[in-house]
Amino acid sequence: APHASGGAEENSFEEMTMAEIMTGKGDYFPGLIPLIYAYLDHIQCDSVTMERMTKYLDFIEKRATGQLLTPATWIRKFIRNHEDYKFDSVVTDSIAYDLLIACKEIGEGKRESPDLLGDIKIRPISAADAYTRKLESKRVNNEQILSLLRRYSERKTFAETNSATV
Repeated sequence: APHASGGAEENSFEEMTMAEIMTGKGDYFPGLIPLIYAYLDHIQCDSVTMERMTKYLDFIEKRATGQLLTPATWIRKFIRNHEDYKFDSVVTDSIAYDLLIACKEIGEGKRESPDLLGDIKIRPISAADAYTRKLESKRVNNEQILSLLRRYSERKTFAETNSATV
């Protein structure tokens, strides 16, 4: 692998595609997604969280490898396939309106877009169900806040956790 001028092998770098960054390259770079799985395994992640993380990581991998469209590509495809588009680089009001409606419907779960989201289904949402439960408004005392902050500040970082095993 190439390395920075005047630097040692430890400072090596290499141009990689998004797919290679996410999924790995050769036998020398495992990829970010496998590293995340290794970390989740290391912390003994519970099965519910692992299932959710797997769904997210699969989605990220499909985007990185081109199996799913990026939002920018989806938008370009939508515009190019719109009946009012004349291939003159002009996005008319009607095209813009239809694009925004499509985005709104996808976000609300009213329209599926498998080329953009794969097998992810967005559950339909409605304002009618949004406020059925009142949010907790109980005041938190300073000791509870300090205890929570202490708990998080005392957590070891991944590097600290693995420094003893290296």
